[in-house]
Amino acid sequence: MTDRADQPIQETGDEAKRIKREALGIADRRKHQGRTATAVKSRAKETGTQQRVYRYRFYPPPSQADQLEKTFGACRWVYNEGLALRTGAWERHRVSVGFAESCRALTGWRQASETSWLREVSSTVLQ
Repeated sequence: MTDRADQPIQETGDEAKRIKREALGIADRRKHQGRTATAVKSRAKETGTQQRVYRYRFYPPPSQADQLEKTFGACRWVYNEGLALRTGAWERHRVSVGFAESCRALTGWRQASETSWLREVSSTVLQ
């Protein structure tokens, strides 16, 4: 579907959900469907306040260094894969993929046998 300037229109609603499920492999939403949205609290600093900066140096033992390498590598892979998912979804289907869909895709990647190595890293870091 295109508009007057020959630019494709963004898909929304049930069609966008179908494309995300079938073409992109993003699972449907399961929980929190009945929750209501709450207002976000402001985190702005009061005027006249100052911030301090602390610097730390970290010398991990070899076992922690190995785990950090796995974690950073997995984070880099998930970021690049998520970016490819979002840009591909927009370019091919004109569907916007948000944070919640990216998290559901991450769950699918962690459960897949070819990317089972993602289970060695905390999912919180990967999100």
